[in-house]
Amino acid sequence: METPFENHDKKLGVKIKYLIFDRHFHEDSLKLISYNAINKRIRSESCSEKELRRASLGCDALVEFNSLSQDWKDKITTKFGTPQKEVAKSWFAQHYIADREAYNFYIGYTYGEKVKLDLDKVELYTYQASVLNTVLLMKTNRKQYLKALGCNSVDIWQSLSNDVNAFREVDHKLPTTKGSLRHKVQKYVKEGYAGIISDKFGMKNALKVKEREQEALLDELLAKHTNLDNELISSLYNMVAERMAWPTITAQTVGNRKKDSNLVIYAGRNGVSALSNNVLMQNKRQAPSAPMLYWTLDGWDAELLYQKTTADKKGYAVTSYHNRLTMVVVLDAFNKYPIGYAIGTHETPELIKAAMRNAINHTAELFGQRYNPRQLQSDNYQSKVLTPIYEACTKFYTPAKVKNAKSKIIEPYFNYINKNYCKMFDNWSGHNINSGSKNQPNSEMLNKLSKQFPDVHGCISQLEGIIQAERAKKVEEYVTNWQKVPEDMKLTMPQENFLLALGQSSGLTNRLTGSGLNATIDGVKRVYDSFELAFRKQAHQDWKVLYDPQNPQEVLAVSKDEKQRFMLEEKYLQAMAIDDRSEVDTEQLKRVNDFNKLAISYITDERQENANLLENLFENPRLNDTLAKHLLVDSRGQHKDQKNNERLAQAEKVIIKQDKAIKKESAKAWQEKQNEYINNKIDLNNYL
Repeated sequence: METPFENHDKKLGVKIKYLIFDRHFHEDSLKLISYNAINKRIRSESCSEKELRRASLGCDALVEFNSLSQDWKDKITTKFGTPQKEVAKSWFAQHYIADREAYNFYIGYTYGEKVKLDLDKVELYTYQASVLNTVLLMKTNRKQYLKALGCNSVDIWQSLSNDVNAFREVDHKLPTTKGSLRHKVQKYVKEGYAGIISDKFGMKNALKVKEREQEALLDELLAKHTNLDNELISSLYNMVAERMAWPTITAQTVGNRKKDSNLVIYAGRNGVSALSNNVLMQNKRQAPSAPMLYWTLDGWDAELLYQKTTADKKGYAVTSYHNRLTMVVVLDAFNKYPIGYAIGTHETPELIKAAMRNAINHTAELFGQRYNPRQLQSDNYQSKVLTPIYEACTKFYTPAKVKNAKSKIIEPYFNYINKNYCKMFDNWSGHNINSGSKNQPNSEMLNKLSKQFPDVHGCISQLEGIIQAERAKKVEEYVTNWQKVPEDMKLTMPQENFLLALGQSSGLTNRLTGSGLNATIDGVKRVYDSFELAFRKQAHQDWKVLYDPQNPQEVLAVSKDEKQRFMLEEKYLQAMAIDDRSEVDTEQLKRVNDFNKLAISYITDERQENANLLENLFENPRLNDTLAKHLLVDSRGQHKDQKNNERLAQAEKVIIKQDKAIKKESAKAWQEKQNEYINNKIDLNNYL
């Protein structure tokens, strides 16, 4: 019979449903008054009945027992017993639960030569284990237990002993004194279900694996990576036991040991990663307090199918419908905002770089300029190639522990995307094939719809739509909270750093020509140049061009030895016709002319400085006869220095004198040769 008594706020109460006779009454009600009448009495100051608690979900309305008339008290105690004893008994009984695992243990227990316990013993021990479980629960929840008893301090073991003695809903035959009960409970805590079994049923003899050597052998067989079953382990163990004169064991003993040694054998049977994920202690983490504090990224084989037509070996067109795309997502853990993404056929370092480019560029779209996250997490895929890139994009790069999926919040996010978005499309492939039909589409219907699957571009559009929908839902919260981040916590990313870390390479190297640096970007020929004079000095270098596909107008040129880097801009196209020229054309033309003037001025100044330095150098007498001295003197032309003019004038006089002598000698020689020719060729007699 359920008790009408319940303690509340250290006062004994009676459930109103046991006093009334209308629609709210209990089947065991005394039917003393109507529900409306007692409510009026409770709320009337002239009546003695006091409300202890109003009715609410899961709680009955209570009236204080001591406020009732003696007549009502007598009727209640006559039918339901003394209040305090009944409350304690009810509280204990309310928490009693039959222990099914205890029953399974005792029904499978053997002793001696595989002798089973009698069923009445199985029942008795199950009852005892169940009652002892309740005792432990009462002791653990001591405050609630004392509250139910209606007192603040009490001899807990005496109270528990009283409750156990009073609890006779099952025949448990537990000790009747508090000392004996306490000893029984302590033994039960230490030995478990086996601690209840009497010694005469071979409990001590049943513990056949006692010695450390025996335990070690059994544990190592249990920890074998081939996951041997209990029967095979017992047979292997017994081969050794018979030769060592040890007691033999059964598969049941192996099963018991497997539970006791789970921590030791788990890694051998399931692997170190499983041990870390499922057994060892793990940290609990909370989300970052602001945007841009923590990014994580990973690749995901999207659960959306698309159709693709290819040619087979004979040249026939073949269409497949099972194709899936891979999307790398960069997730800000603040509110799981997809800050970046990239879509491809499979995960590659270039696809990951594209996702990071998208993420950094998106920060510029949101905040006006590019920013780096303070911390970035990734898995260990292609770590040698990608780690320098990750480190260039964040202050703290923290790769996830190998095979520790729980450390990455992005994997549950992919499940969320799959459930809330992908499942809405007819080309949803389903996921987690072992989880049952709720995560799998109707395969028959999927086959019928396969010809309506989108192509690769349509599937990309679906994934991009998902990202845009996610961003739209979370962007306001994201941007608002970014404004609260202190300025000294924000990490800007200059254009050069961005391209150096995440820029896409044009593939080939190029050299600077008069027209500029000619490069082919995504199949388009473009010409780049720099207004830095130092770039003109490196015309001999081979340059690798790094660019952002979203903004190819500005690129980074990196020398082959990676020691030189220059930011280049795309060459401005001037209008040929004067009538076509705009103000921008004029400005750009002036910009180029000013640069060229600066370059010429630099060249002139350098030559002037060289001349001044060499002037003093060639004054050295040891250099008088050097060819370099005369060549440089002849090649310099006019010089403003007066001393140099005098030296050139003297040299000029010598040269003029030499020229006159050469001309005179040449004229004399010519005349002599002419006379000799005439004398040899002309006979004057012929004319006489």
